[in-house]
Amino acid sequence: MIVTCPKCSTRYNLPDAAAKPDAKARCTVCKHVFSLAEVVAPSVGGQTPGHDAASASGSDVSDIIGEVKGYNLDATPPKPEEKKRKRTSLVVALVMLLLVGAGAGAWKFWPRGADKAVDEAAQKLAASEQIKNIALRNVRQYYINNEKLGQVSVIEGRVVNNFTSPRELIKVEASLYDKNGATVVSKTQLCGTTVSLFHLQVLGEQELETALNNKIDILTNNTSIPSAGEVPFMVVFYNPPSTVTEFGVKVVEARTPPEKKQ
Repeated sequence: MIVTCPKCSTRYNLPDAAAKPDAKARCTVCKHVFSLAEVVAPSVGGQTPGHDAASASGSDVSDIIGEVKGYNLDATPPKPEEKKRKRTSLVVALVMLLLVGAGAGAWKFWPRGADKAVDEAAQKLAASEQIKNIALRNVRQYYINNEKLGQVSVIEGRVVNNFTSPRELIKVEASLYDKNGATVVSKTQLCGTTVSLFHLQVLGEQELETALNNKIDILTNNTSIPSAGEVPFMVVFYNPPSTVTEFGVKVVEARTPPEKKQ
């Protein structure tokens, strides 16, 4: 007869005479003791198809328990559903491992300059929002003969605040171009200061720069400019190259005044 352990499914081939009403056996694999009468399965020619059963002898309960030790067959193979669940779990674990590895690799190989580039792009976007409603008015360019410096190129005009709220510390960039449109020289300048024609003719370079960057004039004229308010600007180039044929001006910076504390 074929006996299957009800706990671990290990199977044994025991003599039919061992199946007494009160006979018990102990499994050699899990050590579980069980009643033979409850687990007896019919055998075919003393064998279960597909498995080689071992034999045990004895009729006494103690003999059966003692003889069963060492006569065990392989446990019943896992059900297909269990194998499928194990395979699924393995696949999920591998996918998670690949995702974690990919994330770690992306972090490791993220370009070192990427964060800096993102920050610079954000700053440029914020700056463009601050100047989009600042307009230029009455812009002109002309040359002056300076007694100390020779010929100087002057670009002047006014900036207009077309925002509905105040702006301040507006800065412009003036450029000189050759006939092909290539930039020959550029210069940035805070608005709010100008000098007279006489000063342009007689002052040296250092004196002119000091006058055009006078902090008192800049703070007086280029702070808390109201909506529709205007501010003058002047940019001077010393001894400009003879290849210059064109000029250009653009607003490059403006700020929102801090809120006043009440």
